Amino acid sequence: MKTKSKAPKEKVKATSPTAAIVPEQTFYEGAPSITETLIPGLSLFTVVGVIPFTASLARQAWTKYKFTNRRIEVASGFQGKDVVQILYREIIDVKWLRRYGGAAGDVVFSLQDGSKLEVRSIAEFDRNLAFIMSQVEDDARESSEYPDGPARDFLEKVASGEEPKPELPSAAAEAEAVTSA
Repeated sequence: MKTKSKAPKEKVKATSPTAAIVPEQTFYEGAPSITETLIPGLSLFTVVGVIPFTASLARQAWTKYKFTNRRIEVASGFQGKDVVQILYREIIDVKWLRRYGGAAGDVVFSLQDGSKLEVRSIAEFDRNLAFIMSQVEDDARESSEYPDGPARDFLEKVASGEEPKPELPSAAAEAEAVTSA
């Protein structure tokens, strides 16, 4: 026969006050790159070109991208009312394609649930891609084969000081920007 012994309960320590939750900070927020209107704009010389040009202008007006330290948000649809948000930890693979000589680019995120999110015509492409890749899990970065040649060139320019670092602004810089506004 087994005898039960009751040990005193162990106290669970609360999280330390120094382990503060980092507030969400926005790295980039904006419309798709204006370069996506170039080809449709040139097609205005034909009667048929009015439709693609109008569609590209509607995307400029109604699509907004937001990259933060926690998530990616895409607002699209009629007047930007359809909003999709994904967390970086949900991303398992990233594929990208540069357009217009690297001025813009498209990214497709493969998610854990098997779905995909396509983000088209991102402005400041190499800078935004570098930030996104710094936020995703190591496994996703490795499976995406990042950095490729142009990304390595961009990272070398960052290291030499030619390009700004793709990182969130510090709290002090944000406070200074708010007080100077």
